[in-house]
Amino acid sequence: MKIFSAIILILVLLLVKVEIKAQSQTELVEICTMMLDGATYLKDFPAQLEANPPQPAKFSLILSKDTQYRLSMCASKDYPGEGVLQLYDNNRLLASTYNVATGRDYPFVDFRCQKTGVYHIFISFKEGKPGLAVGMLSFVKKL
Repeated sequence: MKIFSAIILILVLLLVKVEIKAQSQTELVEICTMMLDGATYLKDFPAQLEANPPQPAKFSLILSKDTQYRLSMCASKDYPGEGVLQLYDNNRLLASTYNVATGRDYPFVDFRCQKTGVYHIFISFKEGKPGLAVGMLSFVKKL
C-alpha cells in the first residue's frame, strides 16, 4: 500500500511541475505596448476565438473629431490564426491591419478621425482559424 501511495505522490508532483509557456492576453498587451513608438496607450481589446466557425470579436468605442489614433494588432504565436483588426463606422470599413488587395499584414494602422461618434472594432482570424490576439487603441496627436 505504501508503494502505491508513493507512486501516486510522484505522479502528482510530476504533474504539478509541468509549466505552460503559452502567451497570455496580458503578455500580448505588453508586447503591443512596446510597439507604440510615440503613441499613448488608451485601451486594449482582447480576443480569443475558436474554430467552427468563429464569429469576430466586436467592440464599440467613441472616437473624437480631429484626433489621430493608432490601431495595433498583436496575435499569439501559440495559435495558428493570424489576427486582423478592422475599424468600421456603421457599415463602412475605415482602417484595417490587413490589406486584402496585396495580402500584406501591418502591425498597426493610423486613423485620422473626421467626426466624433461611435465606431466599431472587429477582430477576426484569417481562414477562420482559432487564435488569441489583442487589439490596441492609442492616441497619436490632436490635429
